[in-house]
Amino acid sequence: MSASVSSTCSASALEGCEAWAQAAAHAAKRFINDDACGDYVFPVGDTGLEFQAINALSAVCFIAAGAPLIWRADTPIARAYGLMMCGVGLGSFSYHATTSASGFIIDIVPMAVTAALMIFRGVHALQVDAGETGQAAETTRFLIAIACSFFAVYIPWALMAAGISHSTVWGVWALMFGSMGAVFGVICLMVFFNEGILHGKPGTDLAVAIACVLLGLGCSVHSFIPGLCEGWRTTLPLHALWHVFSSVTANRCGYVLDTLTKLVSTMEEPANSCKKQKCNSLLVRLLKRDMLPSQFSM
Repeated sequence: MSASVSSTCSASALEGCEAWAQAAAHAAKRFINDDACGDYVFPVGDTGLEFQAINALSAVCFIAAGAPLIWRADTPIARAYGLMMCGVGLGSFSYHATTSASGFIIDIVPMAVTAALMIFRGVHALQVDAGETGQAAETTRFLIAIACSFFAVYIPWALMAAGISHSTVWGVWALMFGSMGAVFGVICLMVFFNEGILHGKPGTDLAVAIACVLLGLGCSVHSFIPGLCEGWRTTLPLHALWHVFSSVTANRCGYVLDTLTKLVSTMEEPANSCKKQKCNSLLVRLLKRDMLPSQFSM
């Protein structure tokens, strides 16, 4: 008996083979992971795609997070971030309303753009602190931000094209996107501390952002670790809770970005020309200030 599919397709089994081929084609269109765990899932016609009801509807949280920034933020980059966060909401809805592989890409592209905006301003802050100004410095931060966002999207796409499991693809994307957010958070933490505003509203915004993203991540580990969608997890729309928590983080990050941008502008003013002189990096100076013993502590 031949092992090939074509040889097993007898006349009586032709209909079954065609159904198998159609099911395989439908599966190839979908991004298959456990985002739908605990959600209400409905088929989208006979396309093989699925509508994740609560996940799709909860995507509006990102629009609610981004819209206020458009008219409340003081700086253009923070307003652009808010507008793009509304795009995150539309992208998230598009993905969860279809669960298509192309929808996943539509979902992550605007997220990568928001991360690029944060990386751009974070690098800018470090450059100004180190005395690096001018067109060369601006070009450098543009290239860094663009490269980060490009590879954050390209690598998941390449993994999908190579046939890597979608759960792994989701995990790689989460790692790359999370790393960009973490870099921005660390930069803001150092700059705010150095400028003496960490204990004010900027520090509170940063703390809320960190706390909520960690809570949201805890609600979504089943999306990239197969086999966790069982027991109590099947009764709660945990990925929708990820949307809720991460949208709070997104909103707070928008205000942190706004604050950092205004702070960088202040640091660039002629009155603060001492900031423009070449010196040790901000991290090195903070380590010397807080970790090394002074001459008076002996």
